[in-house]
Formats: sequence, C-alpha cells, structure tokens
Amino acid sequence: MTDVSAMIEQGSVGDDATRSRWLTRLATALAILAAFLTVAILRLGTAGDERFRIGLDVGSVAPVLTTALFPLVGALIVQRRPRTRVAWLMIVMGIGLGVGFVTYGYGAIGMPPPPTYPYALQAIVISQFFMVPVLAACTTLLLLLFPTDHLLDRRWRWVVVLSFVGLIAYMIGSTFHPGPLDDSNFPDLANPFALPDQFTALCDTLLLVGNAGMLTAVVLGAVSLVVRYRRGERVEQAQIRWIALFGSFVAAAFIVASLQLGTVSDRAWEIGFAFLSCLPIAIGVAVTRYRLYEIDRLINRTLVYGSLTAILAGVFTAGIGLAQRLFIATTGESSDAAIVLATLVVATLYAPLRKRLEGVVDRRFKYEHLEFGAYRDEVVKILGVLEPKRAAEKLVREAVRELEATGGAVVGAADEPIAIAGSWPVAAVVRMPIAGQGPLRAILLGPRADGRPHDPLTLAQLEDMADLVASAVALARPADA
Repeated sequence: MTDVSAMIEQGSVGDDATRSRWLTRLATALAILAAFLTVAILRLGTAGDERFRIGLDVGSVAPVLTTALFPLVGALIVQRRPRTRVAWLMIVMGIGLGVGFVTYGYGAIGMPPPPTYPYALQAIVISQFFMVPVLAACTTLLLLLFPTDHLLDRRWRWVVVLSFVGLIAYMIGSTFHPGPLDDSNFPDLANPFALPDQFTALCDTLLLVGNAGMLTAVVLGAVSLVVRYRRGERVEQAQIRWIALFGSFVAAAFIVASLQLGTVSDRAWEIGFAFLSCLPIAIGVAVTRYRLYEIDRLINRTLVYGSLTAILAGVFTAGIGLAQRLFIATTGESSDAAIVLATLVVATLYAPLRKRLEGVVDRRFKYEHLEFGAYRDEVVKILGVLEPKRAAEKLVREAVRELEATGGAVVGAADEPIAIAGSWPVAAVVRMPIAGQGPLRAILLGPRADGRPHDPLTLAQLEDMADLVASAVALARPADA
C-alpha cells in the first residue's frame, strides 16, 4: 500500500486552515449580532407603540424567528463547511432583515407625537434598503444554489443578473419617487429624497420593471430547483424535498389567506409567514444530510391534504356566494340555507377528490408507484459503480464527506477533473494515486474544514476504497482494451 501520509503537502495547509478558522469566527460573530438584533426587535416591539408592536401572536413572532434562525442555522453549517455559499446567504438574509426591522421599528416609534427619537425619519428611509432587496435577492440565490452550492450551469447566471437589475431598478424608483413614503403607518410623510413631480412616471416605470424583474427571478429560481430535482440523484432529491415540505405548508396557508375568509384568512397568513421564517431548519437538515428520507410520506400526505384543503375552501366560499345570490334573487333576502348547501357540496366532494389527489401525488412523488421503479433503481446503482463518471462522482463525494475536506476532485491521466465535490478548485493537500491504468488516475483533496490535518487511517481506508472502485470500472471496460 502507498504511504499516504507522505503524499500530504504541508505547504498550503496553514493558509487554508487559517482562512477556515476566520470564516467560522466571523459566522459566530454574525450569529451573536443576530441575537442582539432579535433582542432589539423585541425591545422596540414591546414599547407600547401600535405602529410597531410585537405580541405573542404568530404574525408578530415571524420577524423575530426570521432574524434569529437564518443566521443561527447558517453559522452552524459554517462550523462544518466554512465555504458553503448557502450558509452565508442565510446569514446575510437574517442580518439584513434584522437590520431592516430594527431601523424601521426605531423610526416608527420615534416619529411624532412625542416622545420623538433623533434621526427617526432617516431610520425609516434606511430600512427600505434592507427589507425588499435582501428578501428578493437572497431568496433567488438560495433557490438557484440549493443544495449543491453551485448553479445548474452557466446559463443560470442570467437569472442572477435579472434579479440584481430588477433590484437596482426597484431601489432607484422607490428611493427617489416623488410624493410621500409608501408606508401605511405614515401616509402623509414626505419622501426626503423625492425628485420633482415630473419624474413620477419614470419612477413608476422603474418600480414596475424592478418588481417584474425580481418576481421573474424568484420564479426562475424555483424552476431551477424543479429542474435540479428531476436531474438529481436520490440524496439530492431528498434534500430538495425538505424545502418542499415547508414550502407546501407555506403555499397551502397563503392560498387559504388569499380567499378572503375573514379571521380564517388572517390566521392562515400568519401561519404561512411563520413556516416561511422556519425555513432555515429545513435547509439546515437538508444541507447536513441528516435523516433525509424520513419525510417522504409526510410530504406525500402534506401535498394531498394541503391541496384538498385549499380546493374545498375555494368550493365552500364560491358555493356560499352563489347560493346567497340565488336566494336574494328569488326571495329578496339571504338565508342560512346557503351555508348548509355549501357544506353538503363540500362533504360530497371530499372522498372522491381526496382519492383523485392521492393518485396524482402518488404518481409524481411516491417512487415505488413508478413503472419499473425497483428495477430502475437497481440499474442506477450498478451504473453508479461501473460507469466511470458516476463512479468518480460518488467516490469524490464520499471522500469529501468522510474526511470533512473543503473540496476534492477525481482527475484523469492529464490531471483534468472528472468529478468534483465541495469547494473546488482549492489548494490540494492530498494527492492519492488510483491503482491501474483506467480513466480514474488520482484523488485530490483540500484541507479539512476545521483546519486539522487529515487522519492517516481514514486516508488509508479511502485508498482501499479507490482501488475497489478502479477495479469495478475496469471490469466494465473490457471492450475498450
């Protein structure tokens, strides 16, 4: 066996380890800052001013959860994977929204009537630079990068460009729009940066273009997640399902909220925003790949009953409205019989509609119901061992995970990367030759994420594993000889 420890290059370990330590410390400091912002939001929200109030209701708690959970979970991920873009986006999103909430809260309760706070108006204006920009840009980037930390391909960079172009247009239009600030708490508060009235049409156009660009970018980000799910392997698909789990709750709640059912819609809106603020938990579980597959049935039932609830709520609302109009047209007054009739319609539709939705969801989201499902799974597993590129992808992915390396690559005869994992390229501190004369010639590994040296015993086990993979690939290539 090759003496692996002799192949560890010590020259670049120090710089990479130092950089990783600084990144983890920075993430910890930002998580602490998020905690202070959370306390500040609570302090401002409990000052007794109705213009910015934080209570025990779900809707009030959502800003607090958003500010606290996004940076906290992001910082925890950074402790294991310091260069993970998704984690840093979560930190930026939480800190940005937290600063926005704090500055707006300070400004809102500091405006007249007394007691007034210095720079209250400036704080309200500054908050506009954090709320929408951070939410729109970070949401788009999270959808584009999750869970691999890379775009699907270079073409998706245009979605990033579209998001930032829309963001810039929105910020210019909102910052310099003539007239009062767009704030329901202060409808008569003049915009301190307002341009003359002749620029109103231009600013309105910029706002329209900005909103359209940011919304389109978010939708395309969601499309990229669907494409990634369809192309991905089972682990990647399971990671995406964690986001789908929370997303399905959010979508179902917002659908009910959009039906304008009074108190029910208000509560649905609060619940939907609360699930949105808990999204970091799903991302953290998915990125760390912990107990991924235990949610499949939960997602299946969530999709069925979430869709069923939304459809029946719509039928119930429409049924009451139609029946009441019929009663008014025939008798001249409304009747409680409309509610009874709508309830009967919903009760009649429940069973057949549930079975129909279960059939649709099972075909799309329940693997064992697909044709040739078990056989196809077996073939995919075999190809994952025998086909060189798939074997290289699995090998480098497992190597980076087991050794907790910042990144790695499997290279061919000309040192060209065949497969990569983690952050790559990085300065390789391990070069491990792969036995044989097959297409896979060596494994390159970066330093450990925590800055410690790689364990020689684990490296030796990896070398044995690489030789087994090379032997399996060689068995599948007798015709090439």
